[in-house]
Amino acid sequence: MKKVLPILLKLAVTTVLLWMIFREHRFLETIVPHLASLQKHWAWTLAGLAAVGISNWFAALRWEVLLRGQEQAVSGSEVLRVTLVSNFFNITSLGVVGGDAYRVLAMMRQPGARRLPVMVSVMLDHLLGMLGLGLLFLTCRLMLADRLETFTPEVRAILKGFEMFMGGSIIFVILSAISFTPRLYNWGEKQWPWMLGYAPLKNFATACDALRRDWRGSIYSTVLSVLIFGFHFLSFYCAVFAVGGSVPVMDLVTAMPIVDTVSGLPISVSGLGVREKTFETLMLGLAGLPGATAVSASLVGWLMGVVWGLLGGLLFLKGGDARLLAPASAPEPLATDT
Repeated sequence: MKKVLPILLKLAVTTVLLWMIFREHRFLETIVPHLASLQKHWAWTLAGLAAVGISNWFAALRWEVLLRGQEQAVSGSEVLRVTLVSNFFNITSLGVVGGDAYRVLAMMRQPGARRLPVMVSVMLDHLLGMLGLGLLFLTCRLMLADRLETFTPEVRAILKGFEMFMGGSIIFVILSAISFTPRLYNWGEKQWPWMLGYAPLKNFATACDALRRDWRGSIYSTVLSVLIFGFHFLSFYCAVFAVGGSVPVMDLVTAMPIVDTVSGLPISVSGLGVREKTFETLMLGLAGLPGATAVSASLVGWLMGVVWGLLGGLLFLKGGDARLLAPASAPEPLATDT
């Protein structure tokens, strides 16, 4: 029951939010015609799908770089396959195994794979993704500075609040990289040996120090993070035009980090409902995009990601990875992963 309850709550939140949104915008009268225009604007639809594919490829390339930084050499084709399959679990967000858990389980099948380095590579993947997202948002926010006073108080408050959040996130990533350096960790161990002298924690800190040791890879991964989000946001830009709308690219790229962050909260199925309402609010406030058009574009942008997620699901079935979901026998002790 404890496992089922969160799923039921997600389904309930998603259902209520979508019902409210579709009711407000008269689903059959306004949203369905927008969705029907996908056939008419097929070039924008294909461009959006291609943008998602490029974003996935860059995501696989970033993780491959971070795996190499952990001395876990895996072929690029295998990393791309695992990345695509993990997207399948991310879009469903109902199962016990999420995308990150699948990535760890799949990599552990590789010859010579070690659990701690693989897990740290996934964690650093998210950290540098946060860094790239922050840099992209703050750059766009700076370029819109002269227009800030023209926005509604609600939109200004959202932008300023998220600006603080992204600034804090960048500082957190930088402090994390500094705190894992051997000199600082050794100093801390002398001060608090009862905690920092714990072997598994020391192994973890050593693995995370790859941010400093492989600084070229970290910079490369940060650049890739900007490209990952850039092409992901571009798919939603294409989705707006695919449903018959129009919006300045800078406005959309400024709004999408907020939309992605809010829809990533584990309160609905794949962010449905939450994403549409946030996208509608920001696109109306920043670019004057009508609500029904914004909701339709948000749904189409999500569906473009679903298409690639379903491709990952097919790869999952074809690769016979279902056995990865079976309970493991005895997990390897963390302290042995040196």
